[in-house]
Amino acid sequence: MIKKAYVDTPSGQIHYRYGGPVDATPIIFLHQNVSSSKMYERTLAALEDRFRVYAFDLPGFGESYDPPPFTSISELTLRVMEAVDELGLAEFHAFGNHTGAGMVAELAMLYPERVKSVMMVGPLRLTDEEKQWYRENFSGSAAPDVAGTYLAETWEYLTGLGATRDMDMCNDEMWLALRAWRARGMVYRCVWDYPFDEFIAHLQCPVLLLAAPDDVLYLGYQRTKEALPEALAIELTGANFEPNLDPQGTSAAVRRFMDGIGA
Repeated sequence: MIKKAYVDTPSGQIHYRYGGPVDATPIIFLHQNVSSSKMYERTLAALEDRFRVYAFDLPGFGESYDPPPFTSISELTLRVMEAVDELGLAEFHAFGNHTGAGMVAELAMLYPERVKSVMMVGPLRLTDEEKQWYRENFSGSAAPDVAGTYLAETWEYLTGLGATRDMDMCNDEMWLALRAWRARGMVYRCVWDYPFDEFIAHLQCPVLLLAAPDDVLYLGYQRTKEALPEALAIELTGANFEPNLDPQGTSAAVRRFMDGIGA
């Protein structure tokens, strides 16, 4: 059974979900912008029979603490590492979705002796011209207003990403997006400047690349696959919510990858 808990860090309390055998090398999961560790519940449940799993709410998201204003995703990466250290996870595999994909690549670059493999859904490798398009189409955040127009704007945002394919999930993602409106804007202001190319250039561990063809960052998946030809690349379904809408495909890909690297 997947459980929930908090870990105290020097910066604040981080909320996380966890499960699986304690003697297995853990996999940590980092979510995409606007969501939380809840997006991984179905995938965690499909993996916990064999793997020790931890999915964190990033600072500013879910039930974790609100961070001070930040101008670099790296600040979130370091806060996550505080939680990893407080939990005593000396070595781990790292799985990330969208923004989380960039963060796990950064962790692997910073801590090559500790990160045993990297798994990324919708990674962030894009040309400068492509990044400009994403800046123009994914930026800012709908702040609360008296008229409640931010509610409709947030719903339209989720609808455009395919969340209404599962209304229970969409309802959860709506709440999570509203809760994270401050952090969401801060992430979008700096994520397209995140030096993802630098991170993957330093990767020394096995890599799994994942994405659905209708994922908004499918192009990033294709470009990363070109840059890392030795990586295992597997397509999923589920638009921008693959771990939640395609937990069978996601968990099967993880198992295949881990079998391939002898983990």
